[in-house]
Amino acid sequence: MPEINPWLYLLLLSAAVGLGLPAGALVVGAGALFGPGLGLLTVLIAEAVGLLLNWRLCRGLLRPKMERWLARTPKARRLEPLIGQPAGLKFLLLLRLALIPMNLVNAGCALGPTRLQPYALASLALIPRFALMVLAGATGAESMRGNLSPLSLTARWVAVAASAAVLLLVARRLQLRDTRNDPETSQQEKRLP
Repeated sequence: MPEINPWLYLLLLSAAVGLGLPAGALVVGAGALFGPGLGLLTVLIAEAVGLLLNWRLCRGLLRPKMERWLARTPKARRLEPLIGQPAGLKFLLLLRLALIPMNLVNAGCALGPTRLQPYALASLALIPRFALMVLAGATGAESMRGNLSPLSLTARWVAVAASAAVLLLVARRLQLRDTRNDPETSQQEKRLP
C-alpha cells in the first residue's frame, strides 16, 4: 500500500470539515494511517482549519444556500435555537460534548449571532473525542498488522472505553449543573429536540 502524505491528508480532512461533510471515518483513518501521535496532530490541525473554514463559508458564501436548506429540511429545524440567539459558552460546551453531528452545530452557530470566540473555545472540547477516534483507528490498524500484544491491545481498548465513559459523565454532569443553575442554558436546551 502506498504511503499517504500527512499534509495531503490534512488538506483533505480540512476540506471535508470546512464543507460540512461527515468526517468521522477520516479521523479514525488518520490514526490507522499515521499512528496515535502524528494521527492526532494531523486531525487537530485539520479540524481547527476546517471549523474556521466552515464558519466563514456559512457566514458568507454559503449563507443563502444554507438558509434555503434550513427552510425545507425538517431535521434542520433543530438548529433554530442556535440561529435565534447567541449561544453561550456553557451551552456550546454541552453541544460539543454531546454526540450531535458536528456539522449541524457548526452550521447553527455560523448562521446565528453566536460569536467566533465562544464557538472556537467550545470546539476545544472536541479534542478528547478526536483522541479517542484516532486511538481506536491506530489500535485497529496495529492489531490487524499483528503489532500489538494481547495485553497492549486490551490496555488500549480499556483506555478508550474508560475515556469515553468519563466524557459521557462529564457531559451529563455539565448538563445537570447548567439545567439547575443557569436559566439561559436551560432555556436554550428546552428548545433543542
